[in-house]
Amino acid sequence: MFQKRKNARYIKTLTPIEKAMPHIMPKRSDAQVFFTEDIDCTPIDNYIAEKRAQGIDMTYLDIFVAAAVRLYAKRPAMNRFVMGGRIFSNDKIRISMSVKKSLRDNAPDTTIKIPFTGHETIFQVKEKFDREIHENRNETASNDTDKVATALTRIPNWVMRMAFGLIRILDRSSLLPAKLVEASPFHATMYITYLKSLGIPGIYHHIYDLGTIGQFIAVGKERLAPVCDQKTGEIRAAKVMTLMVVADERICDGLYYARSMRMFRRILETPKALEEPQDIVEKDID
Repeated sequence: MFQKRKNARYIKTLTPIEKAMPHIMPKRSDAQVFFTEDIDCTPIDNYIAEKRAQGIDMTYLDIFVAAAVRLYAKRPAMNRFVMGGRIFSNDKIRISMSVKKSLRDNAPDTTIKIPFTGHETIFQVKEKFDREIHENRNETASNDTDKVATALTRIPNWVMRMAFGLIRILDRSSLLPAKLVEASPFHATMYITYLKSLGIPGIYHHIYDLGTIGQFIAVGKERLAPVCDQKTGEIRAAKVMTLMVVADERICDGLYYARSMRMFRRILETPKALEEPQDIVEKDID
């Protein structure tokens, strides 16, 4: 019962220390690690200008999400999570993001969660994200997450506390109903906070103990900074975008994380490659 989940599979062939880590650090908040990655925006800006000349309105968010989907397709251990002291591998790449319905202080928020297979091109990723954001920006729109949240907030506070306690117990036991899992933005691969749209720098955002999110990535507003040209060694001023990542260290080791983030940088520096589909999506270990 505890090893079977509708949206993931239990990984059996981990090393003893990997199996022990969820018990050494039972909470996701115990296992948070923080790191920052500065991305030179020049290749991204050049690609956006190229697409604009072709009549395609490409954005930083489109490129970032497509790069994240490609990363998880190539580095499957990043798409794991810990639940009930066990490590599972997600069956899909699910990306959650909060959406402000308008840029007003009192405007309501909602959350979207989009599943990907890993094979998608940047155009397919953009189409999915644009559609979800357009549908949820309407202030009268209500998705499954909004409906569940509304239902829970209509009950007394003490009942809500008990309800969330029950949700956590069912989730740890792999008994949480599939409809609740699908509606929950916290049952995803990663969560994006897109602070660039608000014009502020990145922040380290904690990852939630509720749900399955393994990484929380904040995309901050670009800034001018000195950058070393890798080919010539020259220092130049360039526009830089800072990614601030909070990750669950129990799902894979530091070397795997480091190599994955270097790959993420390379993908962002060559966005045109995202126009080709990912033919092979790497499978996690058994």
